[in-house]
Amino acid sequence: MSDPFGKGSTRPMGDSMTGVRFTPLLTAEVQAVLERHGYRLPPGRDHIRELVMARVDIALKNLVEIFEGRTW
Repeated sequence: MSDPFGKGSTRPMGDSMTGVRFTPLLTAEVQAVLERHGYRLPPGRDHIRELVMARVDIALKNLVEIFEGRTW
């Protein structure tokens, strides 16, 4: 099978499959893993935690693309 997108990737970046699979549950599961390893969200009001989790969400989406080799 040929590799139409090069570099071992079979899908282009921004693939809609990431959007389908990337749900709030994935972010919540990663948060739970981090907390089990002793990491904590910063203290503060809900808006601070929401801002932090928004950054985590972006970082996790980047990690997913790296993991699947779609960052070339």
